[in-house]
Amino acid sequence: MDTTFPHAYECELLTETPGISPPHYYFPGATTRGGRDGVLVEVRPERGLAWLGTFAFGQVTPRGVVGVFATPDPQRLCVVSNGEGYLVSVMAPTEWEAVRATPIIDVRPVLAQGIIVFADYTTLVAYGQTGMKWKTKRLTWESLRIVEVTDALIRGEFWDIRSEGTTSFVVDLVTGMHEGGIKEI
Repeated sequence: MDTTFPHAYECELLTETPGISPPHYYFPGATTRGGRDGVLVEVRPERGLAWLGTFAFGQVTPRGVVGVFATPDPQRLCVVSNGEGYLVSVMAPTEWEAVRATPIIDVRPVLAQGIIVFADYTTLVAYGQTGMKWKTKRLTWESLRIVEVTDALIRGEFWDIRSEGTTSFVVDLVTGMHEGGIKEI
């Protein structure tokens, strides 16, 4: 688990459902009636009841990120399951939303800005304490790669088929505005 941000819960990745288990939610949907296979996580809020979550595997790529991340909201966690991202309230697991990046190929918490940034093949999207802060315009044709993260910006690069070379971009972490990247026709 990435614990860059302060959080008011503990969690553990599990390989199987425990014999005596707390309530079990399946995402997407936050239903207790079952769902698809995915990453199994036990969540134990500082206050409140423990629960299990099965977070469905992403369908787009097997290269997607897998992990559990603290978010800028200490009462919310993020689970990424083979590139599919879920933001969930630890106190009320039925309050959740899907991350607006698919498949997630990189996750970068930025404590200085109070955001967590998700990358898919072509864009970046940032979430703060109260939800989505910004989403970039398309930065690449495909294969976005983050090469540097500072307190103020993200630098990235990609292979540009038009120029047959590596092209770069820089994204401002406050606004989501960028310089560089692809030039749309």
